[in-house]
Amino acid sequence: MLYPIEAYDKNGLLKPSPLLWLVMLFSAKGWVVFVMAGASRQQGAKILELLYPIPENLYLAMAIGLPSLLLMWLAGLRHKNNKFINIIWQQGKWILLAAYITDCALQMHQLLLTHGEFSWTRAVSMLLTLWLGSYLLRSSRVRHTFADKPIER
Repeated sequence: MLYPIEAYDKNGLLKPSPLLWLVMLFSAKGWVVFVMAGASRQQGAKILELLYPIPENLYLAMAIGLPSLLLMWLAGLRHKNNKFINIIWQQGKWILLAAYITDCALQMHQLLLTHGEFSWTRAVSMLLTLWLGSYLLRSSRVRHTFADKPIER
């Protein structure tokens, strides 16, 4: 499949699409919330309590987000033609899918702990997790981005 020239970086590699960046950023939402809470000192505890009423779930979300942070970092290092980087990058789709499945299981566990009590933050988070996970699973652009590797020199 051919993409427009602007879809490729200066090394000829297919750049992650903006939606793939959103998928990776959403997967790392535990880290985003942690940084936001730290940046807003007075409101930080309220933000954490609203999004993660059980503190252990924040730590689990941060652990789930680590592979996504690694892939975001590796997106800029793919041009170095390092075998280790290429192997991890080529498995990126499956790594992200595993993180999304784990995140979905964590959200279901949280729902069971609250006996199904409705919360807009949980509902939106679950909806986005399912929608972005299905995009990750079905997108040919994602498949091509993670299959892309530098030309051997």
